[in-house]
Amino acid sequence: MNRRSRLFASAFVLVMACLPAAAAAAPCDGLSTLQLRNTTIRSAEEIAAGAFTLPADSPRSDASFFTAFETLAAFCRVKGVIAPARGSHIEFEVWLPESGWNGKYVGAGNGGYGGLINYYRLAEAVNAGYAGSATDTGHRGARNDWIKGHPEQVIDFNSRAVHETAEKTKAIIQAFYGEPAKGSYFNSCSNGGRQALVEALRYPADYDGIMAGAPTFSLNLGRDKASLSDPNLKAFKDRGGKLILYHGADDGPAPTLIYYQRLVSRLGKESVNDFVRLYAIPEMGHCGGGPVPDFGLRLERETDAQHSMARALERWVETGAAPEALIATKYETDGDRSSHVVRTRPLCPYPQQARWSGRGSADEAANFVCRPKP
Repeated sequence: MNRRSRLFASAFVLVMACLPAAAAAAPCDGLSTLQLRNTTIRSAEEIAAGAFTLPADSPRSDASFFTAFETLAAFCRVKGVIAPARGSHIEFEVWLPESGWNGKYVGAGNGGYGGLINYYRLAEAVNAGYAGSATDTGHRGARNDWIKGHPEQVIDFNSRAVHETAEKTKAIIQAFYGEPAKGSYFNSCSNGGRQALVEALRYPADYDGIMAGAPTFSLNLGRDKASLSDPNLKAFKDRGGKLILYHGADDGPAPTLIYYQRLVSRLGKESVNDFVRLYAIPEMGHCGGGPVPDFGLRLERETDAQHSMARALERWVETGAAPEALIATKYETDGDRSSHVVRTRPLCPYPQQARWSGRGSADEAANFVCRPKP
């Protein structure tokens, strides 16, 4: 580092410590000197438009993943490590749009036993104008051979990695843009759905809106196995948090339905209805598999709250307009909104189901009504 760079780094740290938040904004490479508790920023660099290359060890994608990395606009890529305890090593990344930021932040979850940064979700976030974060959950590799003899890594996997990443990301967003995110969201499925519910329960201030798909409750490890069996999300509700649960009807949704029913038993139906919606998706397998139409799990600029569950959650948080029936669209080519629309159907909030009115085409959502299951 030359003398000019050292002077800039020192000045940046001083500015961050002394000036009001609204006055502090930093260039991307300046974030490498940001001082955060128990955190080392390994690098902060601008990635030119279309220049990101997916690492070779990333999991295979499917039609529900964003993979058009070559179309991404320029963004600031921050890589760091958080070590809140001896034996803890949480790797994380934060991606920040260089321009066109919509003022919002979305955290990405992990499938299976984690162990990898979810680049697909990071790219999806930046492509839609959000700042995004992801973590490896405190270990490397998708196997579970790290569990035995590593209690701090178990704590990181269960809850701490996602929480610590959310806290550090908010500070990084503040430093880069000179203002905080005006809305924070978490959107994930499977183990990510479990992570989402743990966030709402243990760290209700981390996210304003949470979308939890097909939570894999069995992946709560060690002493935390019972932490979701008696849910009390009152603190999340009291600070204005909103939660959307969804689960494929062909994916054994019983655990998610039981979780919802326990939540109703604890807080009451009216109270739960103020901040929770549950959707059981007909014909859907795990996290999107099967012939189910598109109902907006992925973040995209062109969608609206009527056709996108993610946008419906945002509208609920930002305006108080609770989601009811959503319109799902089946395209001739999955994931390609420019292809022919095969059918549309309403997705009804539980315990309602979509029923054909008996009039008009069964391929048009307008000819269905939401009714309680007989």
